[in-house]
Amino acid sequence: MMKKNFLFMLLLICMLGGCKDEKHDSVLNLFSESQQLFQEKENLIKDEFLAVIEGMTCNEEYLIVYDLHSGDSYTLFDRKTGAYITRFGTIGQGPGEIPAGCYGYMLNKCFSVFDNQTRVVMKYKLDALRSDKTDGENPVRLTKYDIPDSQISRLIAIDDSTFLGAGTYQSRYQYLLFNKNSDVLDYGVDIYNASDEPFNQYTKYLSNQGDLVMQPEKKFFAYSLNFSSNLDIIENINGKIKLKKSLRFGNPIYKPGAEADGLYQSVDMTEDTQVGYINLCATTKYLYALYSDKKIYENGRKSNLVLVFDWEGNAIRKYLLDADAHYIAVDEIGQKIFAAVKNTEGGWSIASYVL
Repeated sequence: MMKKNFLFMLLLICMLGGCKDEKHDSVLNLFSESQQLFQEKENLIKDEFLAVIEGMTCNEEYLIVYDLHSGDSYTLFDRKTGAYITRFGTIGQGPGEIPAGCYGYMLNKCFSVFDNQTRVVMKYKLDALRSDKTDGENPVRLTKYDIPDSQISRLIAIDDSTFLGAGTYQSRYQYLLFNKNSDVLDYGVDIYNASDEPFNQYTKYLSNQGDLVMQPEKKFFAYSLNFSSNLDIIENINGKIKLKKSLRFGNPIYKPGAEADGLYQSVDMTEDTQVGYINLCATTKYLYALYSDKKIYENGRKSNLVLVFDWEGNAIRKYLLDADAHYIAVDEIGQKIFAAVKNTEGGWSIASYVL
């Protein structure tokens, strides 16, 4: 009788254990479906208009390439035809000029840029740039924010007066929502090393750099951490930040860098640092992530693997490109992936893949 009771209890424990959510130790284990993609024979964007690519973004009308050269930051192309339109984003400190290395975000027919050092957010009107209007060359200043204890890695202008920043706030929180008057509307979600004493305010910010995107309908946002397998999906609900899904499978691996006045001022990669998330793109239905599980010193910051999530954080599929990409942009209307790749001559090309 006791033997039967023991067997019954053992069976019950096994059944209960089977009801638990399956644990995954890698984001790649979430994906069961994969599809190989091959480049279209002819590149829509001509190589002659490209310099060293440092990012891309596109919408239903335009493709913008971050390729600082000739004194300008960006090159604007027609998304449908691939025709070159103009270069813009004059580098400098004068009126209508921007610092070098400004990150941008395209929404509708505008492209907003920001710089965390000057704390200025500006906006370009893309239709004005297309029509060669002089007012299109000069960005409109949306705000010069002044928020103590904030260090912003990426910023999205939700509209002309509301902004979401990702990075660090109070050396603890990942996300910050504020308005053009620098009023903090909300903040939240702990950074991965919030309680890690070896990290100070400087190295916490440096170790929490990443890529931020917004669903076109402005319902959801996603932030991936550089050199990690960490990805968050958040919502802005009535001016409040809510974590919708946290997919944190692997924190960045860093070692302290240079020290000054008793404080570490930098973080350095190690032999174990992985490439992780490289670039994010958002469409109405899906979130696309260029990702690699390889070590950074083995492969460099590139990959042929694109992971696709829905905005609930569910794994949909993974695409395998026929070449390593450094950046991607997804054309929701034309159902294409644009990928910044190295061509056979060692220069840059933008390949396209049909979804």
